[in-house]
This record gives sequence, C-alpha cells and structure tokens, in this order.
Amino acid sequence: MTLADINGARLHYDEKGSGPPVLFLHGTGAHALVAWERCLEDLPQGYRLITYDRRGFGRSTAGLARRLSDHVDDAVALLRELDAAPATVVSQSGGSVIALQLATRHPELVSGLVMAEPAYQVALHPSLSVSTAMAKTLTRWLIRRDPQGAALEYYRWATRYTTGGDAFDTYPEDWRRAAMNHAQASLREVLQLIPPSPARRKVRSVSCPVTLLIGDLGEPVFRRTTRLVNRLLPRAELVAVSETCHLISTDQPQATAQAVAQALPAAG
Repeated sequence: MTLADINGARLHYDEKGSGPPVLFLHGTGAHALVAWERCLEDLPQGYRLITYDRRGFGRSTAGLARRLSDHVDDAVALLRELDAAPATVVSQSGGSVIALQLATRHPELVSGLVMAEPAYQVALHPSLSVSTAMAKTLTRWLIRRDPQGAALEYYRWATRYTTGGDAFDTYPEDWRRAAMNHAQASLREVLQLIPPSPARRKVRSVSCPVTLLIGDLGEPVFRRTTRLVNRLLPRAELVAVSETCHLISTDQPQATAQAVAQALPAAG
C-alpha cells in the first residue's frame, strides 16, 4: 500500500506487476478491496495493476468530492503521477461513469475500457424499485439524519439478488465496516450520479476498445443502463456473466478476470 498526494487528497493505492498499465475504479459505496481483491489474483502476469480508494472512500482521506468530476481529476493526476498512461481502465457501477468521463475528456490517457454494469443515467430509467430505494435512502439521510442507516439501505438495494437476499450482508466484516465508515461519501455520490453526464453524444465519441459486463441476478435497472451504453457504443463487446448481482467483480471474480484479460493489450 502506497500514498499519493493528489489534488489535496491522500489516495491509498496498490501496484502489482509490471507491463502495460491497468487502472481499476471501484463503484459507489465500494472500495478497492471489496471491488477488486478477489479478481486480481486471477489476472495474467505481465501487466501493471493499479488499484486505489477514491477520495472519501476506504483508506483514502480528504474532504468529500464536491462533484463527480473531482474523481475524474484524481484519476488523471494519479495516472500522470505514476507515469501509467495510457491505461486500460476497469470499472464497476458508478466508477464506470467516472471512467466514461475520463475517456471523453482525456482520451489520450485511456487505451481501453472494461465496465461492469455502468450506472449511467440511472435517473432516466425510473422503476418502482429505484423510486422506492431512493425514497427510503434519502428519507433516512436527509430527514432522519441517519447517514449510516441510509447507506445501509442503499448498499442492500444495490447488491440485491432478484432471487432474494443481498450480497452486502455476506461480505467480510471489515469490508462492511469500511463501507459504513464512508457512508457520507456514498450518499453524496448517489446524488452526483443523477445529472446525465457525460452527455450521450460524448459517450458516442469514445473510440478506444470497450468491453461491457452484464449480470443476470442484480437490480434490473443496471442491466438497462448497461444496454444503453451498448447502444451508444455498438462496437463494444457485451459479456454476460451468470449468477451475479450488480457487483459482478465481487460476486464472480474469475469471470471478471477472464473478461478483463481478453480485453487487455498484448503484454511485453
């Protein structure tokens, strides 16, 4: 574990291996361990694997991000600080929205994208499940002044299985404790993901190779947002992953690693 002072934040990051760089962006509410720990060991050698906790999440410190683009700026600065560009960027959920912004604003830094169920323009895909979850989350946060309870509502909903239960309650205690500790960052990011950014015309401009992972047992809204991104980027490869909730990289790490490996440039 190493520290990088980036844009007023102290980001905790880890590097493994050498070769073409791969940057991993965790999703809303997650952190590097919960998002990527289980799949990193199944990735091939010959690559420089870089994971980090985004500002306000996990082990990283700083004030909460004022806007989602703060995370984009951090990713840009970290890639440049580590001399790790252009990189294949692997992302999950809300982290994929950051990845899309990174690719549209700084295409020279991104050699490829692998996105697991991007939470892109969720607010434009209303459903009873989404509306109910957001109402419960915001009520506990803004009215009852209970951010940890509100975050727990969100985590359980986002990792829900359509067959019953949720993944969050099965995670190791230290993973769940870290997620509760950054409840405020998670809740703020939920609101930051509401504006439809990047614009669809900008997403269409992405020219690097793109792979999209889509699950089968998670919240249906995330399958709809993934298919939206696929329509905007019709040349993207769509990879179906079975027996998984929305957090594909945690639920099915080997399948995630296989999809990432196939998307990576040749090593050496």
